[in-house]
Amino acid sequence: MEEHNVIIIGAGPAGAIAAKRCAEEGLRTLLLERKKIPRFKLCAGGISAGALAELDFRIEEDLIERECYGARVCYKDHQIEVKKRSRMAVLVSRDRFDAYLVSKAVEAGAVLHDDERATTIHQRDGCILVETSEKEYRAEVVIGADGVNSTTAKYVREPFKPDEVGLCIAADIPKENEEVDSYIEGAVEFHFGIAKMGYGWVFPKERRLSVGIGGVSTAMKDPKKRFIEFLQKRGFDTDVTTHTYPLPRGGYDREVCSDRIILVGDAAGFVDPFMGEGIKYAFISGKLAAKRVLKSYENDCFSKRALESYKSECDEAFIEHLRYGLKLTRLMNRYPEIFFTLLAENERVLERGLEVIAGRIDYKEYLKWLIPRVPGYMLHTISSTWRNK
Repeated sequence: MEEHNVIIIGAGPAGAIAAKRCAEEGLRTLLLERKKIPRFKLCAGGISAGALAELDFRIEEDLIERECYGARVCYKDHQIEVKKRSRMAVLVSRDRFDAYLVSKAVEAGAVLHDDERATTIHQRDGCILVETSEKEYRAEVVIGADGVNSTTAKYVREPFKPDEVGLCIAADIPKENEEVDSYIEGAVEFHFGIAKMGYGWVFPKERRLSVGIGGVSTAMKDPKKRFIEFLQKRGFDTDVTTHTYPLPRGGYDREVCSDRIILVGDAAGFVDPFMGEGIKYAFISGKLAAKRVLKSYENDCFSKRALESYKSECDEAFIEHLRYGLKLTRLMNRYPEIFFTLLAENERVLERGLEVIAGRIDYKEYLKWLIPRVPGYMLHTISSTWRNK
C-alpha cells in the first residue's frame, strides 16, 4: 500500500493549487485524477482578473486565446456594450489551462496519478484509506476537489438540492478569427432572460466562439431545444456537438469538512451564483485547504473540529460575497423587467457590475450602490421612452 501525507482527489484548478501548495511545504502529496491529463473540459473559459490575482505565478502567454476588457449585455430588445481600460479577464481552453496548473503542482513535487478514479474512502484509526480503480492508498488527510458530482463529498455532506444546482448546455462554434472579431472583440456577451437564475453567453476564443446557456436545473426543461433556439436567434449553425453539465450554486451554508476530509472548489459548492465563476474560489479554497492541512500536521490533529477553521477562513475570504451574489440573483430574477433592463440599458450600472467581475468590488458593495439608484434610473428610462415616441 502506498503511503502519502495528503491525497487530493481531482486535478482541476482547486486540486492542482492545493497539491502545489502542499508539495511546496514538503508534504508527500498524491494528486488523483479520474481522466487522462489533459482532459476535455467544456467551459466558457473566462478567467477573471480577480482569479489570476490569486496565483503566485504568471500563466504562459500562449494559454491566453483572447483578452477581455468589457461586456455586451442583452435583454429582450435592449443591448449595451461597455469596455474598460484595464483587463477584466482572459479567455482560455480549459484542457490546456488545467494541464498547465497540474504541471505546476508536479514541478513542486506532487505525484500525479491520472486516468485513475477514486472509488471509496475509509476512515481508520490514525489514517484514511482511498481505494481507486487501480490500488489502495493511505494518508493522514484527503482534500476533495472532484467537482459537483464529488465522490469525496458523500463522506462530508448531503447531496446538493435540485434548486442549488445549475444546468448548463454549451457548444463550440467554429469560426475564423476574422469572424470572431467581427462578432465581438475584446469583450464577452451575456443574454439575460434566457433561463431562470441564469443567462446565455457568447465568449470569443481562438477560431471559435464558446456559446451556451445555463439556469437553475429545476427550471431547465428540454435544455437542448432551448439551446438550439438560442443559437438560431444568434444566427449560429445549429449542427454542433453539445455538452450538458451541472454547476453548483454558491451562497448556501454547507458542510465542507469532516474528520480527515476537506472539500474545495465545486465539490464544496464554491461557485458565484450570479455569474457562475468557480475558478477564483477554487484557487482560494485550494490554498486555504493546504494551509489548514499543514497546520494539522504541525498539531497532529485532523478531526472535523480542527479542520473547521478552514471553513471560517473561507467565510472571511469569500463566502459572504457568494451569499450576496445569491441575493442579487434572486432579486434580479424576481424583478427582471427592472433589473435586466437597467443592466442592458444603463452604462453606469453595467460598468459597476464589471468591477465585481474583475474582483475590484464585491456583491455587497454593488447592491448597496445599486438599490438606492433604481428609482432614479427607472424614471430616467421611462422619460427617455416617452421622449422618443
